Amino acid sequence: MHTEEKSPSVDVRTAFAELGRMSFAESSMDDVLQRIAELAKEAIPGVAEASVSLVANDKPSTAAFTGRLALDLDESQYGRGYGPCLEAAVGQEIREITDTREETRWGDYTRLCVERGALSSLSVPAPVRETIHGALNLYAVEADAFDDDARDTARAFASYVAVAVQNMQLYETTRELADNLDMAMRSRAVIEQAKGILMSQRRCDATEAFNVLAAASQRSNRKLRDIAQAIVDGVAGGPPAS
Repeated sequence: MHTEEKSPSVDVRTAFAELGRMSFAESSMDDVLQRIAELAKEAIPGVAEASVSLVANDKPSTAAFTGRLALDLDESQYGRGYGPCLEAAVGQEIREITDTREETRWGDYTRLCVERGALSSLSVPAPVRETIHGALNLYAVEADAFDDDARDTARAFASYVAVAVQNMQLYETTRELADNLDMAMRSRAVIEQAKGILMSQRRCDATEAFNVLAAASQRSNRKLRDIAQAIVDGVAGGPPAS
Protein backbone atom coordinates (compact mmCIF):
# COMPACT_ATOMS: atom_id res chain seq x y z
CA MET A 1 0.00 0.00 0.00
CA HIS A 2 1.28 3.43 -0.92
CA THR A 3 0.30 6.44 1.19
CA GLU A 4 0.67 9.82 -0.48
CA GLU A 5 2.87 12.41 1.19
CA LYS A 6 1.03 15.55 2.22
CA SER A 7 2.24 19.09 2.62
CA PRO A 8 1.65 20.65 6.05
CA SER A 9 -1.97 21.78 6.40
CA VAL A 10 -1.65 23.20 9.91
CA ASP A 11 0.80 25.80 11.20
CA VAL A 12 3.00 24.43 13.98
CA ARG A 13 2.13 27.27 16.35
CA THR A 14 -1.57 26.69 15.73
CA ALA A 15 -1.12 22.98 16.46
CA PHE A 16 0.67 23.61 19.75
CA ALA A 17 -1.90 26.22 20.75
CA GLU A 18 -4.67 23.66 20.23
CA LEU A 19 -2.86 21.05 22.30
CA GLY A 20 -2.29 23.60 25.04
CA ARG A 21 -6.04 24.21 25.25
CA MET A 22 -7.02 20.55 25.63
CA SER A 23 -8.49 19.69 29.02
CA PHE A 24 -7.70 16.39 30.70
CA ALA A 25 -10.94 16.71 32.63
CA GLU A 26 -12.91 16.71 29.35
CA SER A 27 -10.73 14.50 27.12
CA SER A 28 -9.44 10.97 27.61
CA MET A 29 -5.74 10.26 27.30
CA ASP A 30 -6.47 8.31 24.11
CA ASP A 31 -8.23 11.34 22.63
CA VAL A 32 -5.30 13.61 23.46
CA LEU A 33 -2.73 11.21 22.03
CA GLN A 34 -4.81 10.75 18.89
CA ARG A 35 -4.95 14.50 18.36
CA ILE A 36 -1.18 14.77 18.90
CA ALA A 37 -0.61 12.18 16.18
CA GLU A 38 -3.03 13.92 13.83
CA LEU A 39 -1.49 17.35 14.35
CA ALA A 40 2.04 15.97 13.96
CA LYS A 41 1.01 14.53 10.60
CA GLU A 42 -0.64 17.79 9.55
CA ALA A 43 2.07 20.17 10.77
CA ILE A 44 5.39 18.43 10.05
CA PRO A 45 6.54 18.44 6.41
CA GLY A 46 6.99 15.04 4.84
CA VAL A 47 4.86 13.02 7.25
CA ALA A 48 2.60 10.51 5.54
CA GLU A 49 1.34 8.82 8.73
CA ALA A 50 2.05 9.17 12.43
CA SER A 51 1.56 7.09 15.55
CA VAL A 52 2.20 7.04 19.28
CA SER A 53 3.74 3.93 20.84
CA LEU A 54 3.52 3.23 24.57
CA VAL A 55 5.47 0.51 26.36
CA ALA A 56 3.91 -0.27 29.76
CA ASN A 57 5.48 -2.97 31.92
CA ASP A 58 7.47 -4.15 28.89
CA LYS A 59 4.29 -4.56 26.80
CA PRO A 60 4.21 -2.33 23.68
CA SER A 61 1.06 -1.02 22.03
CA THR A 62 0.03 1.73 19.64
CA ALA A 63 -2.10 4.23 21.55
CA ALA A 64 -2.87 6.44 18.53
CA PHE A 65 -2.34 6.32 14.79
CA THR A 66 -3.42 8.30 11.74
CA GLY A 67 -3.51 5.49 9.20
CA ARG A 68 -3.10 1.79 8.62
CA LEU A 69 0.49 2.16 7.42
CA ALA A 70 1.65 3.51 10.78
CA LEU A 71 -0.25 0.89 12.76
CA ASP A 72 1.01 -1.99 10.64
CA LEU A 73 4.65 -0.88 10.79
CA ASP A 74 4.39 -0.33 14.58
CA GLU A 75 2.89 -3.75 15.16
CA SER A 76 5.42 -5.45 12.90
CA GLN A 77 8.10 -4.14 15.26
CA TYR A 78 6.23 -5.35 18.34
CA GLY A 79 5.91 -8.80 16.79
CA ARG A 80 9.64 -8.94 16.02
CA GLY A 81 10.63 -7.48 19.38
CA TYR A 82 12.86 -4.84 17.78
CA GLY A 83 12.71 -1.75 15.61
CA PRO A 84 13.20 2.02 15.75
CA CYS A 85 10.00 2.87 17.61
CA LEU A 86 10.80 0.36 20.37
CA GLU A 87 14.40 1.54 20.65
CA ALA A 88 13.30 5.17 20.78
CA ALA A 89 10.71 4.49 23.48
CA VAL A 90 12.79 2.27 25.74
CA GLY A 91 16.25 3.62 24.92
CA GLN A 92 15.11 7.25 25.05
CA GLU A 93 17.08 8.21 21.93
CA ILE A 94 15.87 9.36 18.54
CA ARG A 95 15.88 6.65 15.89
CA GLU A 96 15.78 7.77 12.26
CA ILE A 97 15.83 5.80 9.04
CA THR A 98 16.81 8.08 6.19
CA ASP A 99 16.33 5.44 3.48
CA THR A 100 14.77 2.07 4.24
CA ARG A 101 16.22 0.70 0.97
CA GLU A 102 19.74 1.16 2.37
CA GLU A 103 19.14 0.66 6.11
CA THR A 104 20.88 -2.39 7.61
CA ARG A 105 20.07 -2.12 11.32
CA TRP A 106 16.67 -3.82 11.41
CA GLY A 107 16.81 -6.39 8.63
CA ASP A 108 13.45 -7.78 7.59
CA TYR A 109 11.57 -4.87 9.19
CA THR A 110 13.10 -2.37 6.77
CA ARG A 111 12.35 -4.68 3.87
CA LEU A 112 8.72 -4.56 4.92
CA CYS A 113 8.88 -0.77 5.00
CA VAL A 114 10.12 -0.73 1.41
CA GLU A 115 7.31 -3.09 0.38
CA ARG A 116 4.76 -0.82 2.02
CA GLY A 117 6.21 2.33 0.46
CA ALA A 118 7.62 3.86 3.65
CA LEU A 119 11.11 5.02 2.65
CA SER A 120 12.03 6.97 5.79
CA SER A 121 10.91 7.29 9.38
CA LEU A 122 11.57 9.20 12.58
CA SER A 123 10.85 7.89 16.08
CA VAL A 124 11.24 10.38 18.93
CA PRO A 125 11.20 9.32 22.60
CA ALA A 126 8.55 10.66 24.95
CA PRO A 127 9.91 10.12 28.49
CA VAL A 128 7.02 9.41 30.83
CA ARG A 129 8.07 7.46 33.92
CA GLU A 130 9.97 4.35 34.97
CA THR A 131 7.25 1.83 34.13
CA ILE A 132 5.92 3.55 30.99
CA HIS A 133 7.87 4.58 27.91
CA GLY A 134 6.61 6.30 24.79
CA ALA A 135 7.59 7.39 21.32
CA LEU A 136 6.13 9.52 18.56
CA ASN A 137 6.61 7.77 15.22
CA LEU A 138 6.59 9.56 11.87
CA TYR A 139 6.53 7.66 8.58
CA ALA A 140 7.29 9.18 5.18
CA VAL A 141 6.97 7.91 1.59
CA GLU A 142 10.08 9.81 0.49
CA ALA A 143 13.66 9.01 1.48
CA ASP A 144 15.46 11.51 3.73
CA ALA A 145 12.16 13.24 4.45
CA PHE A 146 13.06 14.93 7.73
CA ASP A 147 15.35 17.93 8.20
CA ASP A 148 16.53 19.59 11.40
CA ASP A 149 13.37 21.69 11.70
CA ALA A 150 11.22 18.60 11.38
CA ARG A 151 13.25 16.84 14.07
CA ASP A 152 12.94 19.79 16.43
CA THR A 153 9.19 19.99 15.84
CA ALA A 154 8.86 16.24 16.36
CA ARG A 155 10.65 16.57 19.71
CA ALA A 156 8.14 19.22 20.74
CA PHE A 157 5.20 17.01 19.77
CA ALA A 158 6.80 14.10 21.66
CA SER A 159 6.99 16.27 24.76
CA TYR A 160 3.20 16.71 24.52
CA VAL A 161 2.87 12.92 24.46
CA ALA A 162 4.84 12.72 27.70
CA VAL A 163 2.81 15.50 29.31
CA ALA A 164 -0.46 13.91 28.21
CA VAL A 165 0.37 10.55 29.79
CA GLN A 166 1.82 12.07 32.94
CA ASN A 167 -1.05 14.51 33.45
CA MET A 168 -3.70 11.89 32.82
CA GLN A 169 -2.04 9.59 35.35
CA LEU A 170 -1.87 12.47 37.82
CA TYR A 171 -5.50 13.35 37.12
CA GLU A 172 -6.61 9.74 37.58
CA THR A 173 -4.52 9.40 40.76
CA THR A 174 -5.93 12.65 42.17
CA ARG A 175 -9.48 11.64 41.31
CA GLU A 176 -8.96 8.21 42.88
CA LEU A 177 -7.52 9.87 46.00
CA ALA A 178 -10.50 12.23 46.19
CA ASP A 179 -12.91 9.30 45.83
CA ASN A 180 -11.09 7.38 48.54
CA LEU A 181 -11.12 10.35 50.89
CA ASP A 182 -14.83 10.86 50.23
CA MET A 183 -15.50 7.20 50.98
CA ALA A 184 -13.39 7.40 54.13
CA MET A 185 -15.34 10.43 55.34
CA ARG A 186 -18.67 8.72 54.67
CA SER A 187 -17.45 5.60 56.46
CA ARG A 188 -16.33 7.62 59.44
CA ALA A 189 -19.68 9.41 59.59
CA VAL A 190 -21.71 6.19 59.65
CA ILE A 191 -19.35 4.64 62.22
CA GLU A 192 -19.80 7.68 64.47
CA GLN A 193 -23.58 7.35 64.06
CA ALA A 194 -23.44 3.68 65.01
CA LYS A 195 -21.25 4.47 68.03
CA GLY A 196 -23.78 7.04 69.18
CA ILE A 197 -26.59 4.53 68.87
CA LEU A 198 -24.66 1.93 70.88
CA MET A 199 -23.67 4.46 73.51
CA SER A 200 -27.35 5.33 73.96
CA GLN A 201 -28.58 1.74 73.97
CA ARG A 202 -25.85 0.28 76.15
CA ARG A 203 -25.13 3.36 78.23
CA CYS A 204 -21.40 3.02 77.48
CA ASP A 205 -18.64 5.39 76.39
CA ALA A 206 -17.27 5.91 72.86
CA THR A 207 -14.35 3.49 73.33
CA GLU A 208 -16.60 0.64 74.45
CA ALA A 209 -19.02 1.34 71.62
CA PHE A 210 -16.20 1.14 69.07
CA ASN A 211 -14.96 -2.10 70.64
CA VAL A 212 -18.46 -3.57 70.22
CA LEU A 213 -18.38 -2.64 66.52
CA ALA A 214 -14.90 -4.06 66.06
CA ALA A 215 -15.84 -7.34 67.78
CA ALA A 216 -18.95 -7.70 65.60
CA SER A 217 -16.82 -7.04 62.51
CA GLN A 218 -14.36 -9.79 63.48
CA ARG A 219 -17.07 -12.32 64.33
CA SER A 220 -18.96 -11.83 61.09
CA ASN A 221 -15.89 -11.22 58.89
CA ARG A 222 -17.55 -8.05 57.57
CA LYS A 223 -16.16 -4.57 57.20
CA LEU A 224 -16.55 -2.27 60.19
CA ARG A 225 -18.37 0.25 58.01
CA ASP A 226 -20.91 -2.40 56.93
CA ILE A 227 -21.58 -3.35 60.55
CA ALA A 228 -22.06 0.30 61.43
CA GLN A 229 -24.39 0.85 58.46
CA ALA A 230 -26.50 -2.14 59.51
CA ILE A 231 -26.90 -0.66 62.99
CA VAL A 232 -27.88 2.73 61.60
CA ASP A 233 -30.31 1.14 59.13
CA GLY A 234 -31.75 -1.00 61.90
CA VAL A 235 -32.59 2.04 64.01
CA ALA A 236 -34.05 3.83 61.01
CA GLY A 237 -36.19 0.97 59.70
CA GLY A 238 -36.23 -1.96 62.12
CA PRO A 239 -34.55 -3.61 65.08
CA PRO A 240 -30.88 -2.76 65.61
CA ALA A 241 -28.14 -5.21 64.61
CA SER A 242 -26.55 -7.11 67.47
